[in-house]
Amino acid sequence: MRDKDIDGITPNKAMELLRKDGINVDDEQAKIILDFLYEMAEIVVSTYLNEQKRRKFTLQQDECK
Repeated sequence: MRDKDIDGITPNKAMELLRKDGINVDDEQAKIILDFLYEMAEIVVSTYLNEQKRRKFTLQQDECK
């Protein structure tokens, strides 16, 4: 779950953005969607950073050969 202290998109803002695309959700559904999206963002960033570390480590090993 995301850190509740982080300022982000409010459920009301999410509802407004979704409504513009013809998707109507209530407050609880907007919260669930936002939690899911924040969790996905954490996974993507973590995966990217781990891949960058792996590449850097591999490059350093290649330079030592």
